[in-house]
Amino acid sequence: MSRYQPFAVVALGLAILSVPSFAHACCPSGGNTDPKPALGLGQEYPSAANESIDPNWRVYNFERDGIHYLQVNDSNGVVRAAVGRIADTMWVLPLGSDADRVNTDSISAGLLIYSDETIEVRRYQTPNGDAWLIGPNDR
Repeated sequence: MSRYQPFAVVALGLAILSVPSFAHACCPSGGNTDPKPALGLGQEYPSAANESIDPNWRVYNFERDGIHYLQVNDSNGVVRAAVGRIADTMWVLPLGSDADRVNTDSISAGLLIYSDETIEVRRYQTPNGDAWLIGPNDR
């Protein structure tokens, strides 16, 4: 066995290991598919349609890879709250000035801002500011 052979094996191993990291660095998908378009989630005025039933608020729906997102903005474009949802599981996203005042339990009170066949958004006042009930539409 040549004294240089172990170095060749190490060099070959490093070369093989560097290929996947290069592909991942150039393309978030690892180079296997085209990059996905930006959602607009978190933006003041995303390209999605405003679906709010109240003119003082903006509600935007997004979907990507089977995950649904709902974002609430005020009329000035300030992101106030956002949730993610897969089937019946919903969670609060760390977006918006009211993120710490979002409840995803059943809807029971507040001013209706948005409603579809699966979800409702209601706003109510607290001493700390606007709070949100974003939960299943139980109708």
